[in-house]
Amino acid sequence: MVLPLTYSLRSMLVRKSASAMAVGGIALVVLVLIFLQAMAEGLRNAVATAGSPGTLIVLRKGSEAELGSQIFRDDARVLGALPWIARDAAGRLLYVNEGALVVGRVRRDGRQANLTIRGTQPLSASVHHGVRLVSGRWLTPGTSEAVVGVALARHMDGLRLGQALEAGNQRWPIVGVFAAAGSALESEVWVDLETYQAVFKRQRLFTSALFHAAGDPEVALQAVAEALEADPRLRTLEAMSEAAYYRKQSKLMHDVIVVLSAILTAIMSIGAVVGAMNTMFAAVSQRQREIGCLLALGFAPTAVWLSFILESVTLSLVGAVIGCVLSLPFHGMTTGTTNWATFAETAFRFEITPQILLTAVLVAVAMGFLGGFLPAFRAARLHVVDALRRG
Repeated sequence: MVLPLTYSLRSMLVRKSASAMAVGGIALVVLVLIFLQAMAEGLRNAVATAGSPGTLIVLRKGSEAELGSQIFRDDARVLGALPWIARDAAGRLLYVNEGALVVGRVRRDGRQANLTIRGTQPLSASVHHGVRLVSGRWLTPGTSEAVVGVALARHMDGLRLGQALEAGNQRWPIVGVFAAAGSALESEVWVDLETYQAVFKRQRLFTSALFHAAGDPEVALQAVAEALEADPRLRTLEAMSEAAYYRKQSKLMHDVIVVLSAILTAIMSIGAVVGAMNTMFAAVSQRQREIGCLLALGFAPTAVWLSFILESVTLSLVGAVIGCVLSLPFHGMTTGTTNWATFAETAFRFEITPQILLTAVLVAVAMGFLGGFLPAFRAARLHVVDALRRG
C-alpha cells in the first residue's frame, strides 16, 4: 500500500521553518551552479562563434593563439597566390593579412585589462564571420582611424564613437562601431594594417592570414595543408578552419570555469545535503508515533521510506524552481574577463540555456534524494511497538 501524496505535502507545511531552510540551501546551490554554467556557456559562445568553417586561417606552427604567430611578408605573398582562395562578386580575392597585439587599458571598474588591437585591410570585414557596421563608418585605409566592437564600446570607458584611443604613442580617433554576431571580435579595436605596422614597428610581420575557401572548405583545407608542407618557404606555417581555431581558443576558459563550477557546487551541495538530512531526521524524530500508526494500519516499511524520500525530493524541486527563477535576470547580462589563451579582454553575455536549467534541476533532485535517504531508511526500520512507545 502506497501513502497518499497529500500526506507528504501536508507534512512539509507543518514544519514551515525547517522546510524553508532546506529549500533555501538548495536554491542557493542551484543559483550558483546556473550562474557559473551560464558564464562558461556565454564565454564559449562569444569565442567559438567568431569563426566560420568556410574561412581558413594560417598561423605559424606551434602558435597557441594569433598573438604568438608570425608570418613574414614574403611568405604572405606566396599565400595570397594559392589557387584555393574564393573571390567576391567584384572579382576580388577574399584574402587578408592581419596583425594583432594587446595593450593595457583601464576598465570601467578601475581594473587593468588587456585590449586587442587588430591591424586590418579593407576586405577584413568581408572575410571575418558576421561582421557588420552598427554606427558611424568604416575606417579610411592609410589613416590612424579606428573602429571598435560593440561589446568593447559598452564595456570600457573612452571607446565610444567620436572618442579616441591612445596607444603606441598614437591617437586613434574612433569613427565607427561594428558588431560580429556576439562573438569575441566585438571585443577588439580595428585599425588600418599599414598604420598599425608603422606605429608598433612591425613592418615585416603579420600575425595571421585569412581567406574564404573556394569550393568545399574541407577539401580546400586539405589541399592548402599539403601545399604548405610541399613548399619549403611555407613549412613553418599551418592552416586550419577559422571555426576550429576559435573553438580551440574557447576551450581552455570554458573548461576552467566548468571545473571550478563543479568544485564549488560540490562543496555547497554537501552543506545543502546535510541541511536537508537534518530537516528530515528532525521530521522522523517528531513523527515517530505517526509512523508507528501508519505501520500498524498496514502500510509497508517501503511505503514509509518512499513517503520520506518523496518529501525530501519535493523540497529540493521547490528549491530548484526558486533557484532557476532567481537566475533568469542574469540571462543576457554583459560582463568581461581575460581569455587565458590570448590574455586579452573578452566581453560576453551570460547564456542560460534549457540544458543548464535541466542540469541544475537534476543536481537539486540528487541532493534531495541523498539528503532524505538515511532519514527515510531510519523511518522505514522503526518497529511499531517502539515507535508508539517513543512517541
